[in-house]
Amino acid sequence: MKINYFPQALIALAMMFLVWSCASDPNIESARLALVQQDFEEVIRSAEAAIQANPESGNGYYYKGVAYASLAAEKPADQRVENYEMARKNLLEARKRFEAQNVTSTEAQNLNEIIIETWGYEHNMGVQPLSEDIISSPEDSLKLARHHFTNATTINPDSVLSFNLLAEVNFALGNNEEAEAITRKIIYDMDMGDLYNYYRLAFFLIENQRDEEAIELLLEARDIYPDEIEIVQEIANAYLRAGKTDEALEVVRELIDRDPENPQYRLVYATQVYQMVQDLDDQVRQLHDEVYDMSREIRQKAREPGADQQAIERMIADMEEKQAEANNLIEESFRFSDLAKEELLLAVESDPDNADVHATLGIVYQNRGALMQDKRNMTEDMEEAEQFDRQAREYLQKSIPHYEKAAELEPDNLEHWTSLFRVYTNLGMTEEAERAQEKIGI
Repeated sequence: MKINYFPQALIALAMMFLVWSCASDPNIESARLALVQQDFEEVIRSAEAAIQANPESGNGYYYKGVAYASLAAEKPADQRVENYEMARKNLLEARKRFEAQNVTSTEAQNLNEIIIETWGYEHNMGVQPLSEDIISSPEDSLKLARHHFTNATTINPDSVLSFNLLAEVNFALGNNEEAEAITRKIIYDMDMGDLYNYYRLAFFLIENQRDEEAIELLLEARDIYPDEIEIVQEIANAYLRAGKTDEALEVVRELIDRDPENPQYRLVYATQVYQMVQDLDDQVRQLHDEVYDMSREIRQKAREPGADQQAIERMIADMEEKQAEANNLIEESFRFSDLAKEELLLAVESDPDNADVHATLGIVYQNRGALMQDKRNMTEDMEEAEQFDRQAREYLQKSIPHYEKAAELEPDNLEHWTSLFRVYTNLGMTEEAERAQEKIGI
């Protein structure tokens, strides 16, 4: 017979015992009666007397464990751990004796269920106050959840699910070290970690500015899961965060070397390279903003009566230095962009109906066009501006067939249509933009 234990069903079970069974040990009968009366201290006293009279019997430990679990239920969530520790200790002692003696009583059959049901109650009570996005949960809810998950892992320390949520709650509360320690426990002490646990531990390490440790951990995970592409991406991302560009590209390149005909590997490589391009482009835009502000300030100072020409010349030199830095970054961006494009074109040859490859190629061309538009906006030379504008339009035109192919392959993917809408609008292709707009639903 199975029961739903926590918190009242155990009392009903004890009452059923009184009706249907008669224990040979009066101390056990006393423990059962006290349990029905919810006098848990008396249950413990009677159970201890039963243990003293017959140490090899599991019943005394069983009822003592049940009593401690019941005492926990009477206390606030943050005061239950000690009773749960005693409950588990005694229930395990009971199980050991039941198994050694091949006891098949109802107590023996329900012992594991009591642990699981008690754990389930505490685990579910921990989940209830949390928002779907744990990090956005109110602090009071997070603290309450932490108490319940601590209780759950006390009564059932084999629950990876509860430990995972306990780690996430601690992280949301700002207890990064505790989140890390819990996840390490899952991986190394419990030996029950999976790929998710490695990812989360690496994330906690990175959040604590420990990129090198994160890289070592992810390399360890790669040895365990050699066929998981995502691990390679995570390792590359960690290398990039640590400023190790060459290592990032090398670790992804190993995928292609392993299977040159696999277009997915080339897509992963190109995506990784293009992440570097986007970082460079962000730096360029920041420098362009600074150059623009400096240019305005220079013009303003030049119009002031008695303007300090030497100061203005120094400002112009500083501005030109920033513009030169931006130009160098643009060249670097183009170099990496070409590398990504080459891999994507090879991937298209191998798999011409891969929507992800086409969409990524579209992004490469579109972003390069946007960068040329930035250059157009920064120059005061009209002829140069026209040249940059022409180049920008050429790149945007090159993005269209790839975005259109991606949309053809995945007509319900709104991201493809959104990208097309932006490119069509930028190029003044009104009819096409309206068609894309209809697909988006705006």
